[in-house]
Amino acid sequence: MGRSRRQLRAMLRKNWLLKIRHPFATFAEILLPTVVMLMLIGIRSRADTQIHPVQAYIRKGMFLEVGKSEISPSFDSFLKLLFMNGEHLAFAPDTNDTMKMLEVLSWKFPLLKMIGTIYKDEADLENYIRSELYGVNDQGTYQILESREQ
Repeated sequence: MGRSRRQLRAMLRKNWLLKIRHPFATFAEILLPTVVMLMLIGIRSRADTQIHPVQAYIRKGMFLEVGKSEISPSFDSFLKLLFMNGEHLAFAPDTNDTMKMLEVLSWKFPLLKMIGTIYKDEADLENYIRSELYGVNDQGTYQILESREQ
């Protein structure tokens, strides 16, 4: 036990001598952690620590229904605008379900038959979007629906 105390005393004396011989390092060891802690306390005191109640992200009035406000035109006027500009709506994939959906929609919106374009799959649609033909209504692939019906 006496030997441990002697070693501890020798180590503490050595550390004390190092602290005295290097005052700048000793000063930095004391001051820097204090400054960092004061900065953290200052930042924390400026932050909002109030616990806010849980709220739904989607609230009433966030979404507009097509044609239900002065901001959003009706779907029919949107289709007319596309037709006048020579643009089209793209649909993928080319399946019976897609065809049925477009057929049902075209009962209410007959203009959809003229501007609807159906692509074989999403890769085909993506290839078209990346091509030079993008935005040009030259494909007329909705007629696939009419040819299948016959």
